[in-house]
Amino acid sequence: MKINKVLRSAHQYYQAGNLNQARNLYKKILSVNPNTIDALHMLEMICCQVGDFDEAIRYMRKEIELTPSNADVYYKLGTVLQAKGLFAEAIEYFRKAVTLKPRFPDAYYNLGVALQNTGQVDEAILNYQKVIQIEPGLVEAYNNLGILLSGKGRLEEAIAYFQKALRFTPNNADIYNNLGLSLRAKGNIDDALVNYQKAIKLNPAFAQAYNNLAIIFKEKGQIDEAITYYQKALRLNPGFTEAYNNLGEAFSNKGEPDKAIMCYKEAIQKEPDFAMAYYNLGTVLQNQGHFEEAVSNYQKVIEISPDYADAYNNLGVILAGRGQLTEAEKCYRHVVEIMPHKYSTYSNLLLIMNYDLRYTPQDIFSEHLLFAKKFAEPSSSPTSPHTNERHPNRRLRIGYLSPDFRRHAVAYFIEPVLAVHNREHFEVFCYSNSSVVDEVTRRIQGYTDHWKTIVGMSDEKVTELIQNEQIDILVDLAGHTADNRILLFARKPAPIQVGWIGYPATTGLSAMDFKIVDSYTDPPGMTEEYYTEKLLRMPKSFLCYVPDSESPDIGPLPALTAGYITFGSFNNFVKVTLDILKLWAEILRLLPQSRLLLKTQSFSDDQARRATLDIFRSEGIDDSRVELHPPVPSVKEHLNVYNRIDIALDTFPYHGTTTTYEALWMGVPVITLAGRSHASRVGVSILSNVGLPELIAQTHDEFIGIAVNLGSDIENLQLLRKSLRDRISHSPLTDAKRFTANLEMCYRKIWENWCNSTQV
Repeated sequence: MKINKVLRSAHQYYQAGNLNQARNLYKKILSVNPNTIDALHMLEMICCQVGDFDEAIRYMRKEIELTPSNADVYYKLGTVLQAKGLFAEAIEYFRKAVTLKPRFPDAYYNLGVALQNTGQVDEAILNYQKVIQIEPGLVEAYNNLGILLSGKGRLEEAIAYFQKALRFTPNNADIYNNLGLSLRAKGNIDDALVNYQKAIKLNPAFAQAYNNLAIIFKEKGQIDEAITYYQKALRLNPGFTEAYNNLGEAFSNKGEPDKAIMCYKEAIQKEPDFAMAYYNLGTVLQNQGHFEEAVSNYQKVIEISPDYADAYNNLGVILAGRGQLTEAEKCYRHVVEIMPHKYSTYSNLLLIMNYDLRYTPQDIFSEHLLFAKKFAEPSSSPTSPHTNERHPNRRLRIGYLSPDFRRHAVAYFIEPVLAVHNREHFEVFCYSNSSVVDEVTRRIQGYTDHWKTIVGMSDEKVTELIQNEQIDILVDLAGHTADNRILLFARKPAPIQVGWIGYPATTGLSAMDFKIVDSYTDPPGMTEEYYTEKLLRMPKSFLCYVPDSESPDIGPLPALTAGYITFGSFNNFVKVTLDILKLWAEILRLLPQSRLLLKTQSFSDDQARRATLDIFRSEGIDDSRVELHPPVPSVKEHLNVYNRIDIALDTFPYHGTTTTYEALWMGVPVITLAGRSHASRVGVSILSNVGLPELIAQTHDEFIGIAVNLGSDIENLQLLRKSLRDRISHSPLTDAKRFTANLEMCYRKIWENWCNSTQV
């Protein structure tokens, strides 16, 4: 057989598109001369074209035997192995190709791809960088470099590579989208938004870009716009499970939980192992009080993804809400173990320590110092000296930062101050870390000179914002409560930083200068050693309360018609420990006809109800004497439940705050037990300021004695019920003008001290 003649015929068949005839002839040639390189080469091409990769690999291996110094063959074999997903083998052949041919950009690029697919990110980065050294116009290398560097948190470098790629290909929608992702991760959400919009303009069917654009709108608090873009993404790609999940989050933020649940369930139906959708479904159910269903979803999350820290965190929240503090702490500590940098869970741990009688004030303080060492100190960064004008009498810029400028306990105490701040002497800024906007939010916005939403912004960007706005005194209203931005304060964005309202202990941060308290919560000499902050004691109360405008009238004393005393507590059940339940049971034993009404979100949970009744039964108290009340839909209905109780029992060691004010406002006296920390002395402050020091106990026995004596004195209870609203109305507790004037005097004093201090 004349091989050259057959080769020519085979080539003609190939060029005519008759691959089978060509393939047969090339095989015939190899049967005569297995070392015919041209035939091997053409068979490799044909096999790849028809998808017969295994046969192509055999021919390539034969070609390598014949031409072991041919870099191109190693490269070809590497690409076929990579196409089959055999990345480890592909890497071996790409490495051989670049060894034989050091300036081989395609081989370096594909080596980078294979390394990227096997998780060898650092080496992949080096190979992509090698590509652009050899061939600066290979856009895919810039793009992949950006993706990998962004994943490693090297955002500035990633952004630079995406921008270089766009100089070569300015109409590439994918790269604009990727650039947007890195900008968002860096906290530049407005720049990210612009790039997503460019991607969509270039590719109107780009579902992922619509989804990413929606995420930005959600982070900016523009929930309706976010929903619109998520829905566009889903019209373009009905199987886009991530968009269903994100749409659910948007509906949840908008306060439409039923729609959110539908979206999460749709995502789960399309992707049964979608851990995040189960997690988000759990959070909605948890917020609705369906705790057992929530737990079931969190357990499913952990089954799919055993190290899903947020699921453990939320399990901890539910367990804490059931009063199972030890079990909750185990969940939080597990999260800290598997995700050592998740500071928000460490904040949860610090918070529940304040509820737990096992921990002394010194224990709690020491744990806060550990938090600061672990999280705050690494977050702090050397900053230039603050350039605020050092004039003691000028108009001051006060910034309030909180996730709770909404219907929330904190709003009851910050709103009256914002409403009456002296605008001649103080310019007020509010920095909101919440996407929720309700009627309370809108009222608060109306009281401020400047309203800023910082949701989704990095600490670095918020610090820059606060510094640019030359805030003189920055006030944190959250401490270690949910959605806090405590690490922002470690960066010291303002010359003076103050903690107030939301948290009953130290932040642990050396960068936090002051804590607002009063002489009842923190008597001189009692608590200073448990704070990193200096204490600013207000003249009367550290809080001022604005009663809800929907408050119902005070009804008659319930005992007059019921024939027995009803004690009650509406505190968050995380504050209700086993010791408290036993103490309350003793009161019920000593007043055999009395009843107890407990109202909290936890009692939407059957397990929490059963566990609570079991404890009372073990103390000899029949179920008929204990009513466990779930939440009610409106504030007015909530306050009206106070018309069913005669005496409120405070919790310890973490006192009630809003609930104590509410009870007194509704004519219900509150009995409290004083401790030796701020958290266990808030009730002391409230009752002292309203003129009821006789309701403050110093011991458990005294607490029981006050409850029994007051419960036996119907005449006194009637007098108290009739007088309490008037008492609180004329007390320092609701005198917003006087309180705010005193607060402003404190601000002015610490500002003067800063002005007179040595420039740092």
